[in-house]
Amino acid sequence: MQTILASASPRRKRLLARAVRRFSVAPAHIDEKMKRGETFSRACVRLAEAKARAVAKAHPRAVVIGADTIAYRGKRIYRKTDSARLARAILLELSGKTHYVITGVAVLRPGGKCVKYSVRAAVKMKKITPRALEWYMKSGEWKGRAGSYDISGKGRKLVLSVRGEKETVVGLPMKKLKLILKKK
Repeated sequence: MQTILASASPRRKRLLARAVRRFSVAPAHIDEKMKRGETFSRACVRLAEAKARAVAKAHPRAVVIGADTIAYRGKRIYRKTDSARLARAILLELSGKTHYVITGVAVLRPGGKCVKYSVRAAVKMKKITPRALEWYMKSGEWKGRAGSYDISGKGRKLVLSVRGEKETVVGLPMKKLKLILKKK
């Protein structure tokens, strides 16, 4: 049975390749806005399922995996950005503090059965010096990343510790996903 990752993220692709030998990638194009009053966890799961269902329309016989990641601190959400000004502000706001990352996952099987879940991790950032901030901003790695950093790349140098599954922060928690995929 064909497996499809409903994401253009190269990080998710690398993680999935550890568990699935052959799969294809078909990015989903959906509105990723949260609904009023929606919890971060519910939003991630709903968006992951929406991505999987959007891709499944064109591939009804495939197992489709959707995922969505949100970084937050308190009620403040740190979604993806392509604005250097905003990314700089986010990183300074997270500097020396703990924030949380939730990734929602939806595994949609042919026939419409969907297994959905979310996983949360706590990320403690180092105190980011002006020099470290400029170095990271010049890397461009912050673009399109929840929280404006990539823990699987150079951004790991900005992180002091992670409580929980590191893959959650990367964008595809693998422990539960591996178990779900074994039940193909």
